[in-house]
Amino acid sequence: MPGQSRENAQGCPPFHVCPMVKGQRIDSEVRAALEQLWPWFRHYVDDELGDPERAGNLADELAYRLTIHVKSHRDEVRSLVGLCRVAAMNFVGSTKARERKIEFWGLGQDVEASAGASAPNWQEEVDMAILVDQILPDPDHEIRVMLQLRLLEETWDFIGDFLVLQR
Repeated sequence: MPGQSRENAQGCPPFHVCPMVKGQRIDSEVRAALEQLWPWFRHYVDDELGDPERAGNLADELAYRLTIHVKSHRDEVRSLVGLCRVAAMNFVGSTKARERKIEFWGLGQDVEASAGASAPNWQEEVDMAILVDQILPDPDHEIRVMLQLRLLEETWDFIGDFLVLQR
């Protein structure tokens, strides 16, 4: 296989793709084509993503996708090695683009502070609802809601819009 001896001399681990990925048996021709491209693929993953160790996991997913594609388009495939190379470039490129969109915001306890938004504090509203229920046990529902909203310092315009009252 071209270039394999040079790559293996530089410490390229042996090729391995799981025989079955996501319940799909990997096509033997796809496996052979990916094995032929393994040194190139590992180097390409290193260049694009900066992590040659991920090449094995990406090769499993790529083999799965190619097996499904080859199964449904076998008559249209002229060169399986060429298809694998193009698919690998597209797959690694889309992985790289997706990972660029992921932004690290910090540790969990720091996210709320850095995001600037916090969950609303419903405690005050719950306490107010309990108070209104104790003060007015049976009045009209709209009156109770108006009282709750006024106690929460909402404006009459807001209350009217909330209850869809006509002015």
